[in-house]
Amino acid sequence: MSQGAQNRAGSRASGGAADRRGFETELREAGRLLAAGDAPAAAERLRGLVARGVLPPGPEADARYLLARALGACGDRPGMTDEWGLVLRLDAAAAPPQALMPEIEFESVAEAALAELPQELLDQLRNVAILVADRPSAEMVAGGIDPRVLGVYHGVPMTRRSTSFGAPYTDTIYLFRANLERVCATRAALAGRIRVTVLHETAHYFGYTELQLRRMGLA
Repeated sequence: MSQGAQNRAGSRASGGAADRRGFETELREAGRLLAAGDAPAAAERLRGLVARGVLPPGPEADARYLLARALGACGDRPGMTDEWGLVLRLDAAAAPPQALMPEIEFESVAEAALAELPQELLDQLRNVAILVADRPSAEMVAGGIDPRVLGVYHGVPMTRRSTSFGAPYTDTIYLFRANLERVCATRAALAGRIRVTVLHETAHYFGYTELQLRRMGLA
C-alpha cells in the first residue's frame, strides 16, 4: 500500500473512532437528561441522533431504545411502541453470529433453576408452559412488551384467581435467549442471569410484585 493510501486509511479509521465517541457522548447526555426528568429534551436530542441515518444497526437500536423510553416518559405510548418495533428489527440485524451457549444447554440451565423450587410449588407449575424464543414477537412488542425484556410471565397470577374468573387459565413463561445473551459477557454470567429470570417470572405466577422481587434480589 502506498504512503498516500495508508494515510487515507488511517484518516478514515480516526474519523470512525471520533464518530463513535461522538455518538456515545450524545447517548450519555440523552440518558442524563432522561434520568434528570427532562424527557422532552432527551427525546429531541435522540431524534436528531437517529435522523442522521448513518448508524450501524447496534448503535441505532441503542439510540432508538432510549428514545422509546423518553417518549414513554412523555406520555407518547404510540411513539414508544413504534420505536420498540424498530429496535426489535435492528437488534435482530445486529445479533452476533455465535451464541454464548447452545440451545440445549440454555434449556438445561433453565430446568435446573426450576428444580430449585420446592416440590409443592413445582406441582402448581405443571400446567405452566415455559417457552424459549430469541426475542419477543412483533405482536408482543406492538402490544406493549419491551423488545429487550429478558423474560415475561403471561397469565393470571395465583393471587388474583377465583373460581368465577373464567378458568381454565392459560399461563406461559417466556425466556428470551438473545436478549439474555445480549446483557452477558460470559457463559457463567448467562447461566446466572437465566436462573434469576426463571425464578423472577415464576414468582410473578405466584403473585409477587416487582418491588418484592427487587427486595429478594430477583430483579
